Amino acid sequence: MQQASNEQTSKKTIDFDRIRAAVGPVLETHGVVLVDVEWFTDQGTWVLRLTIEREGLQDSSDPAGGVSLDDCADVSRDASTALDAEDDVIPHHYSLEVSSPGLERRLKDLPDFRRFRGKLARVKLARPVPDGQSLLRGEIAEAPDDKIAVVVDGKRIEAPFADVVEARLVFELVTQPKKQKKSTRAGKAKQSGNR
Repeated sequence: MQQASNEQTSKKTIDFDRIRAAVGPVLETHGVVLVDVEWFTDQGTWVLRLTIEREGLQDSSDPAGGVSLDDCADVSRDASTALDAEDDVIPHHYSLEVSSPGLERRLKDLPDFRRFRGKLARVKLARPVPDGQSLLRGEIAEAPDDKIAVVVDGKRIEAPFADVVEARLVFELVTQPKKQKKSTRAGKAKQSGNR
């Protein structure tokens, strides 16, 4: 992915491998795996965000990752302790966030595209495809090695994975038709007219 991710631009600031090593035993104890590590500032505060999902779901099409709010709180508490024990792994004050990937999770690599085949996604490309589109929104289709494929408005569009700048699943709430209520107005109108 040609993405200038937080991990790449922040490597000078903190060592992601040391963070992974420090929190690894905590994650294993809780039966979760690390999906993503982000290091960024939010309103002047440094934030370390660990994104986790339930172990064994890597082959599942569940985008939320099978973790609950309680799982995130438990991992946050124990990961904080583990990171504090490593004196210099993060050299300054920061906030720790632990979250699930969510329904609109990032798609970071080709295995993610394969895992979520058939799901709706939004893919931003560094270079437009032959028809001029550089932002694709559609269903993920199977693609040959080193390529992604998205069906946009019934048309299959392929692009090199190396051109993907950012990709996320798209969650759409499916609305159910409302049940029609039996009208009682006609009956009430007759009653009031007979008085």
